[in-house]
Amino acid sequence: MERESKVAGRDRPRDREATKKLLMDAVGRVLAKQGFRSVGVNTVAREAGVDKVLIYRYFDGLPGLVAAFSKEGDLWPSLEELTGGDLVAFLALPLAERMVVVTRNYMRGIRARPLTQEILAWRFLEQNELTDALDLARELMGTRLRELVKVDGDALGVDMQAFSAVIGAVINHLAVRARQEKTFVGLALDDEATWERLEAMLARITWSIIGGA
Repeated sequence: MERESKVAGRDRPRDREATKKLLMDAVGRVLAKQGFRSVGVNTVAREAGVDKVLIYRYFDGLPGLVAAFSKEGDLWPSLEELTGGDLVAFLALPLAERMVVVTRNYMRGIRARPLTQEILAWRFLEQNELTDALDLARELMGTRLRELVKVDGDALGVDMQAFSAVIGAVINHLAVRARQEKTFVGLALDDEATWERLEAMLARITWSIIGGA
């Protein structure tokens, strides 16, 4: 398919988009199976079944491909998913309740994404230009979410950056840990009732910190 496009001297739109998707899917599989340290242009191209030159043509290299995968590959819950699908109703909620909704939906979204859990597990161990690309895409989503929620931490007297870091770390850690361990401090991680308890506790923490602010 791509060889025909190269011979013709241009990329046909359908071929281009299909190949970009092949590459994004492939980099996700390779990251999950091998981690960031082992990922390379040749490995990803081989996994996708295309010429490695296309990684440079479409994404300017491997970091660009990883960033595109992070933004477009359903790696993270979307803003629509985090806010519950009804933006008007979401924005009408009190601030603490908006944060409860986002926290709950983020936890559910990460738990529903096994590939994300695998990549997060590797991310805890690695730091390189590929992890930087992954982090940048996640930070952009976080910025858009903060703008949407419109939280003025200074006015509230709450360090929202620290609050978000703690909540996110708890969720990411437990979601990753649940893939390998059945229990954590006596909690059954393979039991939905446990996750309901965790959601309830995070909601209580949120209300105690933000509810009266």
